[in-house]
Amino acid sequence: MYDYPAYRRMKFDEFIRKRSQTMPEQVTMKWRDALVNAAAQDLVAYQRQMSILAYLEPGAYGEARVPFNLADAKIGVIYNDSYYLLPVCDEAGKPLDALTARAQVAALLASPFSVPSQISSLARVKRSELAGLRSKLDPMLVNDLDNLKFAPILINADVRSSSLPLSELRMTERGIGSHALTIFDTGETFVFDQSHIFFDGAWGTALSEIMTNEALSWARYLDMLDDPEPASNRIYTSLALQLSPADLALVQQAPKVTPEAGAENDRLGIKACLTLRRSFKKRSEEIELTVNDLLVLYRAIHAATYIPSRKLSDEIQRLSQSRPDVAASLKQVVGEGSRTNPSILIPMDASLKAPRERVSPLCIEAPLAELNLLPLHSETLKALDAYENAPDGNRAELFDAFDASQRKYLATLRGLGTYFSRAKDMASQGESAAAGAIKLLAHLPLPIQRLLDKIPERFDSLNNLIKGREVISNVGAVAPTSALTRFMTAKDDNNQKQLAWGVITDAKLNLRIHLRDFRPHAQALHNIGRRDLATLITQDYLDAYVEGFNRFIRDLTRIASASRKSVTKRQLKGKPAR
Repeated sequence: MYDYPAYRRMKFDEFIRKRSQTMPEQVTMKWRDALVNAAAQDLVAYQRQMSILAYLEPGAYGEARVPFNLADAKIGVIYNDSYYLLPVCDEAGKPLDALTARAQVAALLASPFSVPSQISSLARVKRSELAGLRSKLDPMLVNDLDNLKFAPILINADVRSSSLPLSELRMTERGIGSHALTIFDTGETFVFDQSHIFFDGAWGTALSEIMTNEALSWARYLDMLDDPEPASNRIYTSLALQLSPADLALVQQAPKVTPEAGAENDRLGIKACLTLRRSFKKRSEEIELTVNDLLVLYRAIHAATYIPSRKLSDEIQRLSQSRPDVAASLKQVVGEGSRTNPSILIPMDASLKAPRERVSPLCIEAPLAELNLLPLHSETLKALDAYENAPDGNRAELFDAFDASQRKYLATLRGLGTYFSRAKDMASQGESAAAGAIKLLAHLPLPIQRLLDKIPERFDSLNNLIKGREVISNVGAVAPTSALTRFMTAKDDNNQKQLAWGVITDAKLNLRIHLRDFRPHAQALHNIGRRDLATLITQDYLDAYVEGFNRFIRDLTRIASASRKSVTKRQLKGKPAR
């Protein structure tokens, strides 16, 4: 039986061997020399970059990544809100064997109940403030936090509800943000909460899949064994992590991260998108709009057309009776405040050009006004309706009117697809404005970096060009055998970033969206104890997006597939046109 790294190495060696057998010997030798040189120059740094054997040391201007040895690493277990550290290696420095770890976990779960820890409040403090706060905290607490740093993985064994949005599910004991990965148990699934400093979306989903498959393999083996006996010699340690009244007061006064609301939806019709793309191809091979392009396009349309549901409007109206000031601001948020065409940051895979780059940012706006897209969509749809619903007789003029609108609309979409495609190509090569700004700042001292990094936030047009107001991160469709079903994206510390859309398509072709909402109303409602209303606003916005997107795709499919022959066939069969 192979573990994942050994299996991956074996398959890679097979792949290389098959291809190198057909290569001229001189070419093979040249390639091997280039590989050796690249490994000598970049491999160690790349392995250090990808390793989770490190902790993050917060500072006033950013995070310092501090590596440590495997022999010093621990696995953190959170049980009944208490923290325990299990060493990864034995006293000889060799990795702990599975049966020893199993007996230790059995002892941990059977141990007497301990006092719950209290550091979840520290996880909500801004990381830039933790460095100054640390020096004021109780020395015993600081010592426990120092020990916790050496646990790159925390496993929270306190079951959370799987019905919670991912952003809400993680709002419990999860360390203070200095480590790479926290795993939550929902009783049905496991959730991998990954630090965006250690992981990008693609690498994070890959690691989640690797760990899931490894865990399933071990579970099948361990299930065949007798129940474990709790170890008599305990090698794990417990951490008190208690905050004194003085500590609690300091934490209460410290600046916090922006409160957020979260929502999820899995009703977007991915199969309809694939049908639409096939319809486009029948019309023209040059219409290249990907599923993600359609998501970005409709995000702009949604911003221009969103109308809150009756349920949400009624809730805001009820709030106006007790908090008219807050209700008035909410009406602005769900009304005209959402009409701006958002600049969207899309993380692009840059690893093919340079593996160490991982991700290159692309900021883009769908040019609705420039292309006159909404009126064009409406006019084409009306022309199609008029032709389909006209009485029998001479309908040639009606079809000619639709045909002209259809050709113009599809040509516009072809141009839009080209625009998206070229923008993504440039970003993947690290040539976008956002990537250029990062490179310009990279070699400056940290204080200057942070000073210049904040400038775009003060100028809307510059922020839209370099940082964007929203994030749409789509990790795509997982493998047919994958167990991954949900994905939540991270956002940077840009205060102008208001919404973060995480998108994944599971093995059953269910596309799920997780929306994180950082708009100012979330803070206002959090302050008055109405997180439920903040969640409703986000859920309503996401649900309206999905419903509108599905309707938009149906309309586009009708338009793209309609012809004189296809419409006549539908009418002869007595089928409705819609």
